[in-house]
Amino acid sequence: MSTTDQLQQLETQQQLLTQSLRAMLEGDWCGEPPSVQAFVNALDPELNPGCVPPYRQSDQPAPPPHFLANYDPNTNMPRQAASWSCSACSLAWLLRATDLDPNCYEQCGIDHIGYPQNINATYGLMDGSGAQLQRVLREYGQNSHQGWLSFDSAYAYYSSTPGAMSGAAWYHWVGVRGVVNDALWVANSAPGYQGVGDILTRRDWERLGGFSCIWLVE
Repeated sequence: MSTTDQLQQLETQQQLLTQSLRAMLEGDWCGEPPSVQAFVNALDPELNPGCVPPYRQSDQPAPPPHFLANYDPNTNMPRQAASWSCSACSLAWLLRATDLDPNCYEQCGIDHIGYPQNINATYGLMDGSGAQLQRVLREYGQNSHQGWLSFDSAYAYYSSTPGAMSGAAWYHWVGVRGVVNDALWVANSAPGYQGVGDILTRRDWERLGGFSCIWLVE
C-alpha cells in the first residue's frame, strides 16, 4: 500500500472514530447508522460487534411534571453583551427564573462562575460540561444533575424541570424553559445563532450535538 493510500485509510478511520464518539454521546448505540455499532463495524467488519445499549441513569423515565415552586418559565432572557458569555447568561437566567437571585444578570453570572480562571473572552466557559454552573447552583442551595443526554432523555427531564444545556457543535449555552410540542423551549441569549431562536428541535439537536445537559432537582 502506498503512503498516500495509508494516509487516506488513516483519515477514514479517524472520521469513523469521531462519528462513533458522537453517536456514543448522543446515545445512538445499536442498529443502522448513525450508531456506534454501525461505525465500529465499518472500521472492521470482521469484528461483527454485538450490541447491548448501556443502562444509564439518564434513561430512567422522568418523574411526572412537578416544576419548582417559584419557577417562572417566562422569565426574560436579555441578549448577551459579550460574544463569550452565553454560559453566564444561562446561569443568571436560571437564578432569576427560580427566584434564587432575581437581580442576577450577565456580569453577575460571570462573577459567580469566576473570571478569568473559569470563564474568559478567549475560550468562554472553560469546562464544557457545566460543572462550574452546577457549583454556583449548589452555593445557592439548588441541586442539579448533569449528563450527555439523547434528545428523548432531555425532553423527558425538561418536561418537568428547567435547566441549561450546551451543544458541542453549537459551542453555545442556553437556558431551558421546558418543552413545546415536540421541541425544547430555550432561553437563548443569542437568538438566531446557528439557526436557533427560542425553540430547539430534534433536527437542531442532531446537527449541533452532543449536548451537555444540566437539570434542576429538588
